[in-house]
Amino acid sequence: MKRRTQAMWALVYLGVTLVPLGIILAGPMTPRRGFWIEFAIALGFIGLAMMGIQSILTARLNTVSAAFGQDTLLQFHRQAGIVAFVLVLAHPVILLTSTPGFRSFLDPRVNLPRAVALNLVIMALVVLIVTSLWRQQLGIAYEWWRLVHGGLATMILLIGMIHIIQVHHYLDNPWKKVLWISIAGASIASILYVRVLTPVLQRRRPHTVTTNKSEADRMWTLTVKPNGPWPTHFRAGQFAYLSIANNPFSLEQHPFSISSSAERPGELDFTIKELGDYTNTIGEIEPGSRAYIDGPYGSLTLPTESAPGIMLVGGGIGVTPIVSMLRTLRDRGEGHLQLILIYAANRREDLAFTAELNDMVSKNHLDLDITYVLADPDDDWDGETGFVTPDLLSRLLPEGSLQEWQYIVCGPPPMMEATEAALVGMGVPLDHIESERFDIESSGSVGPRQKMVRRAVLALAVTMVVAAALFAM
Repeated sequence: MKRRTQAMWALVYLGVTLVPLGIILAGPMTPRRGFWIEFAIALGFIGLAMMGIQSILTARLNTVSAAFGQDTLLQFHRQAGIVAFVLVLAHPVILLTSTPGFRSFLDPRVNLPRAVALNLVIMALVVLIVTSLWRQQLGIAYEWWRLVHGGLATMILLIGMIHIIQVHHYLDNPWKKVLWISIAGASIASILYVRVLTPVLQRRRPHTVTTNKSEADRMWTLTVKPNGPWPTHFRAGQFAYLSIANNPFSLEQHPFSISSSAERPGELDFTIKELGDYTNTIGEIEPGSRAYIDGPYGSLTLPTESAPGIMLVGGGIGVTPIVSMLRTLRDRGEGHLQLILIYAANRREDLAFTAELNDMVSKNHLDLDITYVLADPDDDWDGETGFVTPDLLSRLLPEGSLQEWQYIVCGPPPMMEATEAALVGMGVPLDHIESERFDIESSGSVGPRQKMVRRAVLALAVTMVVAAALFAM
């Protein structure tokens, strides 16, 4: 069912990007102007359509997120965005180099408004891709980058749509113009949905921080309760966007895994590690602070299909969705399911929830085996040391169960990539491994799932170029 849903959305994506190009050819044909001109025109149309659908991928639509996972969508958004950038930029480059007469489009002496708009688009494209690929190196705060990123993309899309409508070489019929206006409208609507409608709805459902307790070294658990009868029903392992502010329009909105049990939707626990500019002050949040919740989201959840057991591999703060899963299984009384937890951290002080986890074992709440792994252990540490390795995974798994078990992996990207690659190398099917990353920069990862996304984007790029070439012939 999940694969059929993914295939359906993939066809929708191809339809949005390629069908408009085919519809352009419907009706009376305009005179052809040579291969390179038509090829450049087609690349521009396809690239603009891809840019139009980019914002929809990150609009936090649960129907799309549930099919692919937020991790995969972020990676596809980033990499497909690079393809769209290349296609759109190739449009003026090919036109200007193959036919010098098109240089008048950028000449302010010929048409000042048009030249300013098109030159602005070219500069905006460069700024968009540079800040997206090297945001951290440039020291740009994520909140401001996200705002500027959306603004630049919207401006490029609007100017591009106005440009093709004004040129109207292929959009001579009103219904063709309506089609492209609809693509731009859907893209802008998705941005307004996230930036305007969602905060408006959140404002009607405020929450309050009831407690803020230390969980481990520089790790805090915020408990948030709704100010009315609106519990947040979620699946164990999911995350939500949390904003601690007086109004939901604040730029400070960040995704955090829910660490509480899904059987307790009346209040949510968010366990957060001090890792950045925003989270460094998480321990200073006072009970009584106003909070807003957008969610839940994510596909990193307990498997719905039956399996003899689940191996859960958590590293650092990545253990929080796993703790939510274990708490949920405990509260549901599902003590029959065989569970193996590998909890990796740098130091003993970084381990959280150990008393509760050990209590689940000692009181037989769950059929759970726990292995703690420390990269920098104390002298008196008698547990596993180093990192999560294929040898450790194979030693802990029951023999003959590799391909039947389900696997949950969450933690720092290097650990996740190594663990995923090790499991796949041991014969575990990739669709038996669930993992999710919040950071869009993680799209540069080298794990098996990331390689699969890159292959899909490469196939997409080849398909688009071939379609443009066929259009130009």
